[in-house]
Amino acid sequence: MNIVKSFVNTAHLYRLGHEAEASVALRQCIDEMEKHYPEIIRQASFGQILSPMLQAQERQDWLALADYLEYELPQLF
Repeated sequence: MNIVKSFVNTAHLYRLGHEAEASVALRQCIDEMEKHYPEIIRQASFGQILSPMLQAQERQDWLALADYLEYELPQLF
């Protein structure tokens, strides 16, 4: 499965209320990015998306986090 599909699937898990499963999937997505797409992680645009994503996660705003995963992150690929 490609990374964009993984982000979208993770977003769907958050929207369905499966936070624990989605959190594991999110960690796998990030690991995949670090391994196969390190150049994207170094982009300033990634940092601009990551910060609000982490804030949404801290607030447990799963819908906002899902939106970042489905609509914002895939634009970097």
